[in-house]
Amino acid sequence: ERYQNILEGIYANNYGEDFMDIANGMATVEKQLGELDDTKLQEVTESAFALRDIFEYDISESTRAAKALIDNCGIDGQKAMALIATGAQNGLDYSGELLDSISEYSVQFEKMGFSADEMFSIFQTGAETGAWNLDKIGDAIKEMSIRVIDGSDTTREGFELLGLDVDTMAEKFAAGGESAREAFDQTIEALA
Repeated sequence: ERYQNILEGIYANNYGEDFMDIANGMATVEKQLGELDDTKLQEVTESAFALRDIFEYDISESTRAAKALIDNCGIDGQKAMALIATGAQNGLDYSGELLDSISEYSVQFEKMGFSADEMFSIFQTGAETGAWNLDKIGDAIKEMSIRVIDGSDTTREGFELLGLDVDTMAEKFAAGGESAREAFDQTIEALA
């Protein structure tokens, strides 16, 4: 009965091809995101249908990317779907891997202290400045998050050339969150 009311609400809002399509979409959303309250389930399912209809994103793929944003960036499902839609509208799927890049790299951006909005901003800047694809941008953040705490000779030399203390910077990056974000900003300023 509960699901029927949600399904009928989604149908009344002109999402989905028929009741079976909507039921499958709702099931996919709950499978990926877990049990949601009625309002959230309807909102996220409608967003998933909108992404499918406008950008041809498979519902399971868009909700998997949304789940990564929810888990790694601490945002809700509706915000996650809105970020995906905005990213697609702004041309971030130019290489056909927006959803995969979100799913794979949101955890790396979180480790470096970036919010979901900042992750998309970095993707946007990279795309606008000639990055071959989003994977290269995400991989650069991932590699940096690994290198800044590895204590290798090249990392040590790099920080010394920038006039930064390698041990202090490694500790800040390893702490994650705001500390990592502060260390990232210091590194970028020193590079500039």
